[in-house]
Amino acid sequence: MQVICCVCHKTKNHKGWAKQAARSGAQFSHGYCPQCYRQMMEMVENFFVLNGCRKSA
Repeated sequence: MQVICCVCHKTKNHKGWAKQAARSGAQFSHGYCPQCYRQMMEMVENFFVLNGCRKSA
């Protein structure tokens, strides 16, 4: 099974994440590469801050 970032479509291999063509006929598992994950978490945090939600202690 090949892991692919659902945002930037980088694929993960034994060396890490890279922008490369996916293997034909491969089965995919979608997730986030580290860079897209950080960006997504910043967006989520900003959403809660803008809507007056606070983190619990």
